[in-house]
Amino acid sequence: MRVQLLAMVDQFGGDGLGVSELARRTDIPKSTVFRLLHTLENSGAVERRGEHYRTGPLSAPTGPARRPARRQGADATDPLLSVLYEQTRETSQLGVLRDGELLFLNKLHGVHRAHSPSRIGGRAPAHATSLGKVLMAFDRESADRVCASELVAFTDRTITDGEALRVELAKVARTRIGVDDNEYVEGVSSVAGVVTDAAGRPVASLALTGPTTVARAGYEQLLLDVCARASAAMRD
Repeated sequence: MRVQLLAMVDQFGGDGLGVSELARRTDIPKSTVFRLLHTLENSGAVERRGEHYRTGPLSAPTGPARRPARRQGADATDPLLSVLYEQTRETSQLGVLRDGELLFLNKLHGVHRAHSPSRIGGRAPAHATSLGKVLMAFDRESADRVCASELVAFTDRTITDGEALRVELAKVARTRIGVDDNEYVEGVSSVAGVVTDAAGRPVASLALTGPTTVARAGYEQLLLDVCARASAAMRD
């Protein structure tokens, strides 16, 4: 329902819609719409202007000639997120960096039962996720901030040393693929690619997530191809 609600808010851009109108257009109960909007507002996915809700500022500030980052990124990546799911049946996710953390913008649940704690509008540590790693590899400022901070261990495979993380990010920058191999949740792995704008700046990342086998399933080329298509769409 969050995806449906975000899509409807996204569709009306700067004008936004009120709770009642969103409930009518999405056929979601008004009380549920209000609850979901509150969660999405707290995460920055939407913002309130008077009685209306519109797309929130999820990524870097945009210039006057650019569309809001969430809208711009979603236009290029949401259809391709479905491509990843259709070709793999793995959980497919879309994320951006926000204040040194990973923010999940969209998620399509796969067929595997491996538990992934991510949720649309939720956050995760950038250093322990494939999505976060591939974004930091192309964002020096965010990478420096995260590498200099205390890196919390979530499993015995989490990178907790800043210099070791820098080495990992240098590798990710070369391959354009980030990997989480049981680093955030034991028994769950993921691989991610990066979507960039015309200047080579990271706009979003796309990932396939599932059981440990996902990190070794050979999805890298598919991710590179899909992210290249999304990056090209950003430049059109």
